[in-house]
Amino acid sequence: MNRRDVIISSGWLLGYGLTSASLSTLFLSCQAEAKLDWQPVFLSKNQAATLAEVTETILPKTDTPGAKELGVPQFIDKMLKEVLGEGDQKAFVAGLEQIETDSKKQHRKAFAECTQEERNALLLAMDKAAATQPPSVWGITLAPPKPTDFFRNLKSLTLFGYYTSEDVCTKILSYDPVPGAYIACMPVAEVGNAWSE
Repeated sequence: MNRRDVIISSGWLLGYGLTSASLSTLFLSCQAEAKLDWQPVFLSKNQAATLAEVTETILPKTDTPGAKELGVPQFIDKMLKEVLGEGDQKAFVAGLEQIETDSKKQHRKAFAECTQEERNALLLAMDKAAATQPPSVWGITLAPPKPTDFFRNLKSLTLFGYYTSEDVCTKILSYDPVPGAYIACMPVAEVGNAWSE
């Protein structure tokens, strides 16, 4: 075998290697469903994957757990199935689809494939475009309420799921019951200063 035959053979070998890698990537990208480590009860797997990445972008993992770690996407999925009405369900699914459409339009890729900066920019634009609600006092709105925007609902459900999760309630937030626990026998030295009236 001469040098020319070796170069041609190695070129063919390299071509086969690149072609098989490209084809396997192409076939894997054509799969209809996204991979999740949980089974959605209302949303499709692709919608649930988008929801998981959106909630993690809103509440990312820092020194405290992120939204995905605490099961916020599963919480929202279950709320959609068991609590929200049909109109709210359709609006929510349409909103998730709009996030994917905007992502593909602006960045030419799905929301889950975007960088953190691209995700943040997309959600900040949605937040600015969302209608603000009128002021309220003790839960009573002071003006006629506007229809709630999808992104406001999404943020509300994300925060609700996060702050009512067991880990956040027991390990992160402090709980000071009012009027307080009844301790029958406590030494006066442990009480501290008396309250003035």
